[in-house]
Amino acid sequence: MALKVLIADDEALIRADLRELLEGLGYSVCGEAADGAEVLSRVEQAAPDVIILDIRMPNVDGIEVSRILARDIPIIMLTAHSSPDFVHAARDAGVMAYLTKPFREQDIEPAVELAVTHFLREAQLSDKVERLQQQLQDRKVMERAKALLCEHEKITEAQAYRKIQKVSMNKNVTQSRVAELIIELYTGN
Repeated sequence: MALKVLIADDEALIRADLRELLEGLGYSVCGEAADGAEVLSRVEQAAPDVIILDIRMPNVDGIEVSRILARDIPIIMLTAHSSPDFVHAARDAGVMAYLTKPFREQDIEPAVELAVTHFLREAQLSDKVERLQQQLQDRKVMERAKALLCEHEKITEAQAYRKIQKVSMNKNVTQSRVAELIIELYTGN
């Protein structure tokens, strides 16, 4: 299935050239927009896999659109502006690739493929970081619960852990949830 691309540029000729080029490369153009506000209103309906947009557009510029959407969709900035300030602003807004006008046909496909790949890799890393943070939090809760059980029930750490395991299995809840309940029981929090 072809990747769906939303094109946003305030110049109709640029949009038409880009549409033709993308479709020739096997991509599906799922929509066009002449300004940033249009992009924001069309994203949900068009459900693009990638957005190619200009920095300077009426109403809402490409940088602001990127700040809003870059966490959810890979964005390629296609612009005549290549100054370091524009590049840094695009980078900070979460843009995955940056192409300058006039664009060349041979630059489009690699930019799309890299933007999608980098976006997916970043999403996987974000998921991994969230899982690791949750595991760390769960471990802290477990350690606190074991310490409270040891203190209040005068048992060893190993016995406290086995008690948490047993309650978890008997009540069919996670060990982390059992640990949270133990902390609530003994601390009132």
